[in-house]
Amino acid sequence: MDRLIASTQLLAVLLVGVAAGTFVATQIGQVRVQKTLGARDFTLVKHSFEVAVGGIMPVLVIAAAVSILPVVALSAVSGPRAILVLSMLALALWVAVIVVTLVYNAPVNSAAATWDASSPPADWQAMRDKWHFGQTVRTPPAVASFICLALGAVWPRLTS
Repeated sequence: MDRLIASTQLLAVLLVGVAAGTFVATQIGQVRVQKTLGARDFTLVKHSFEVAVGGIMPVLVIAAAVSILPVVALSAVSGPRAILVLSMLALALWVAVIVVTLVYNAPVNSAAATWDASSPPADWQAMRDKWHFGQTVRTPPAVASFICLALGAVWPRLTS
C-alpha cells in the first residue's frame, strides 16, 4: 500500500507542479508584458495564447485535481495522518484554483479565442484586468497545493 500511495503522490506532485509552475511563469512574464500592450497588441497576444494553449490548460488543471483524489483516498485508508491532512488541504486549495479560474479566467479565455486583432473588443482593458485579477488570485493557492503535496510525499522520511 505504501508504494501505491507513493505512486499516486508522485503523479499528483508532477501534475499539480506543472500547472502551478505554469501559473507562476505566467504571473512573472505574461501578465507583466500584457500590462504594457495597447488594444491591438493585447488582443493579438491574448488570442494567440488561447489558440496555442487554450485546450491544454483546462485538461491539465482538471487532471491535476483528479490526481489528488487517490492520494486522499489511499492515505485515508492506510497512510500517515499527516499525509491525509496535507493531501486534503492540497485538494481544497486546488478546488479554489478551479473556482477562481471558472469565475475570472475561463470567461475571458473563451472570449479571447474569438478576438480579431484588427478589431479589439471595446472592453478589452476590463477583460484584461479581470483575467489578471484571476491569475493573481489563483497562483498562490496553486503553489500552496503543490507545496502540500510535495511535503506529503517526503513526510515519511522527515519523521523517521
